[in-house]
Amino acid sequence: MKRRIFLTLIPALAACFALAGAERTAQRPTEPQPAELRGRVTADGRGVEGVAVTDGRTIVRTDAKGRYRLASASDAEFVYLTLPDGYEIPAEAGAAAFYRRITGQERRYDFALRRAGRDMTRHRLVLVADPQVYFEEELDSVRRASADIRRTASDGVETFGVACGDIIGDITRRPTLFGPVRDALAESGVPFFYVFGNHDMDTDVRTNDYSKRSFKERFGPTYYAFDRGKIHYVVLDDVFFLARSYLYAGYLEERQLRWLEQDLASVPAGSTVVVCLHIPTWSCAARRGEWGKEQTNKVLNNRRALYKLLEPYRAHILSAHEHYNENYTPVPHVFEHVHAPLSTLFWQTPLSMDGIPAGYAVYEADGGRIASWYWKAVDHDRGRQFTAYAAGADRHKPDAVTVNVWNYDPAWKVRWYEDGRCRGEMTRYTGYDESICDYVARYGDRFKYKYIGAAQTEHLFYAVPSSPDAEVRVEVTDRFGNVYEWSAGKGYTSRPAAQTAK
Repeated sequence: MKRRIFLTLIPALAACFALAGAERTAQRPTEPQPAELRGRVTADGRGVEGVAVTDGRTIVRTDAKGRYRLASASDAEFVYLTLPDGYEIPAEAGAAAFYRRITGQERRYDFALRRAGRDMTRHRLVLVADPQVYFEEELDSVRRASADIRRTASDGVETFGVACGDIIGDITRRPTLFGPVRDALAESGVPFFYVFGNHDMDTDVRTNDYSKRSFKERFGPTYYAFDRGKIHYVVLDDVFFLARSYLYAGYLEERQLRWLEQDLASVPAGSTVVVCLHIPTWSCAARRGEWGKEQTNKVLNNRRALYKLLEPYRAHILSAHEHYNENYTPVPHVFEHVHAPLSTLFWQTPLSMDGIPAGYAVYEADGGRIASWYWKAVDHDRGRQFTAYAAGADRHKPDAVTVNVWNYDPAWKVRWYEDGRCRGEMTRYTGYDESICDYVARYGDRFKYKYIGAAQTEHLFYAVPSSPDAEVRVEVTDRFGNVYEWSAGKGYTSRPAAQTAK
C-alpha cells in the first residue's frame, strides 16, 4: 500500500522539483550581455586617430577618421576617453569631463576635443588631499586654497589638479557638499580630476558596486587615465566597501586590474607613469618591517599586484587618506608620496596632526619625468619647507633645536651650524611637532571633535647646542638641490638650486 502511494506521488514530486528548478533558473543573475557602443572623437571637426575609448572593462582605439566601436557590457555606466596629450582638458564647473554616461538604448557617444595652444611637455600637477568638508563655513578655507593655487599657476605653465579623495566629510548629509567643494576648487582656474575616497562612499547599500553612486553622479567613473606631455597618468579606486556599517578595505578589484593591464599595454617601457589613488599602498609600519601593525583600511592590501604592473616604468604613486606627509620607496621602481590633508585636523586647526600647515603638493613635469616637487603651504612662500624651534621652545626636547621637515625623504640633507661652524647632520627621530601640540593644548576644548589631536611623525630632527647662547643656523637641502635655511635672527630664507650651484 505504501509503495503504491509513493509511486502515485512520483509524478507530482517531479513536477514540483521541475517548477522549483525553473524558479531558481529565473532568479539566477544573468551575465551582462554585450552591446556595441560607437561614436567619433573629433577636434575642429576632424577625426582624431588613436584615442583610447573604454567602458571601464575593454579599451579600443579610434581609427583614422576618429571612429570607434566598443563591445560593452550591458551594465557599463560610462563610456570615456584616455585624454590624449596635445588637447585641452574638457571641464564642467572646473571638473574634468572626459566621459559620457550610458543612458537607455542610446548607443552612439561622440566626443569633441579642443587642440591645446601650447606644448605640454612641461606641465604642473597640484594635488589637494582630503578636502573633507563637513560644513559650509569650511568652504571659505577651500576658496583661500584655490586662490593660492591660482597664484601658483599664474606663470603660464600648463597646470591641472587632482583632488585625491575624501572630497566631503559626511555622505549622509543631504544635499551632499560635492557640488560646493567642486565649485570652490574651480575658483583656482585649474581643471581638477577627482579620486574616490572612503568619505565619499554611500554606506546605505548592499555591495561595493553601489557605494560609488553619489560620487559618480558628480564626477563620473572612479578609474581612468589621461596623458599630459610624455607622462601617463592613471586614477584608481582602491576603496572597497564591505557593506557592513562603515567598514572598508584598501583593495583593487580584478576588473580594475584587468583594465589597467590593457591601459598600460600601450605605454612604452621606461616611461613615467603617475598613479593617483586614495588609500596609500605603503606605510610607516611597512618601512619598519612591522607588518602585523598594518591595518587593512589604511593600506592597499593587494599592492604587490599593482607594483608588478608598474614594473616596466618609472612610477610615482600619489595617495592621501592618512592625514600626514610621508615618502616611501616600497620597491625600486616605485616612489610613493602620501599627502597631508588640506583640511588639517578636520578644519579645527591650521596644522595637520604631524605639524604640517594646510596646503597642497606641487609636481613639476618636464621632458617625460617628474622633475621636482614641493609642499606649498597656503599663504606661505614656496621657499618655506620646514618648521624650526630654537632651544627651549620645544617641550619634548627642551635642550635641543628641533626641526620638522614637512616633505622629507632620505635624499634630503638636514644640517646645523653653531656659531658659524657646520656641526653635521641633525639626528632624525620620531616624536610630536611642538606647534600642533601647543595648538591642541590651547584650543582643544573648542574642537567639534574631542577625539582629535597631535600624532607622532618620523620627519623630525634635533641637535643639542654646546651652549644656550650659541648662534644656531639650520640648513635643509632637498633632493633637487634647493636650500632652505632658518636662524633665530633671520627667520626663514631659501636659495633655489640654480643659485646654489653658482
